[in-house]
Amino acid sequence: MSQALTSWGADYQDHKPASEIFVVDDEEDVRDLLEATLAPAGFPVSCFADGDSFLSAASTRVPLCVFLDVVMPKRSGLEILKELQARHCWTPVFLISAREDSSMIVEAMKHGAHDYIRKPFDRNSPVLRVNEAVEVWSRREQERRALDFQPDASGEWCRLTPSEMDALALIRLMNVS
Repeated sequence: MSQALTSWGADYQDHKPASEIFVVDDEEDVRDLLEATLAPAGFPVSCFADGDSFLSAASTRVPLCVFLDVVMPKRSGLEILKELQARHCWTPVFLISAREDSSMIVEAMKHGAHDYIRKPFDRNSPVLRVNEAVEVWSRREQERRALDFQPDASGEWCRLTPSEMDALALIRLMNVS
């Protein structure tokens, strides 16, 4: 595993996203539609026909968000989502599918999906979803600045789990007031 992947989850701040959006779908028409919808809104789009090429690109670049098809050959979107979770990916992932499978949607949310979009989708929906992703990154940035976590000389804070860091943040906030 490359250094970029192992450090991804360490601190999202070290890997701020570009304005680039990744679209992962085996259907060329869907990739073209998403690119045609998002590009005029000012978002550069990189398209991938399969999960492996996407994961390769994601090991070196952090996209603003990802539109990820559920049903693809070789690796499903759910398998790719689980891989992203294992890499501690901070990027909002929007799963897209023509299927309305509530158990799959629940499993996707458990594995870090930001939201689920059913195909065919409203042409305005992708831009609205990207704006949600921008808001997610902005909130993380503001929370990070407000709490100003700094490692001590031994780097001890890096050993905290996300929930432990949240608890520490609450303690710090309570002590400020």
